[in-house]
Amino acid sequence: MTASGHLKSNNAPAIDAVADIVRQWEEITGSPAELQAFGRAMANMVRDLGLSPDEVRALASKGSSAKELPCLLDALRISICALAEKDPMLLNDLRRTCAICEHKQECDADIAAGTLVPAYQTYCLNVDAIDALQHDSNFTAKP
Repeated sequence: MTASGHLKSNNAPAIDAVADIVRQWEEITGSPAELQAFGRAMANMVRDLGLSPDEVRALASKGSSAKELPCLLDALRISICALAEKDPMLLNDLRRTCAICEHKQECDADIAAGTLVPAYQTYCLNVDAIDALQHDSNFTAKP
């Protein structure tokens, strides 16, 4: 577990790969046999990673974009480069949580309006981890 309270996942890169595949599902074209083979391979990956059906459905229905996360980290002067270097598993956890968030429209609107800070605190699923990062000089960008 990290200082922020997020569990570290040894499967984070693989789960990210599954998320990419789920996002690309609609782009796949091929024969029925190819689609069936892809479906079996996907089912095996999901089973091997221990993802629940709800997690797979969340990734599929919400997409797997976490494009809002860099905007938030930047607005809070948290260095995404330092985070990627010093705690990549936490960064993966933040991305995964952001990817399945149900508040994307609200977040996107706050980004566009320039009101992300402090509005994110009312809906962001990563708020506790991000608050911990703000208080850790290892991750804060220098002015």
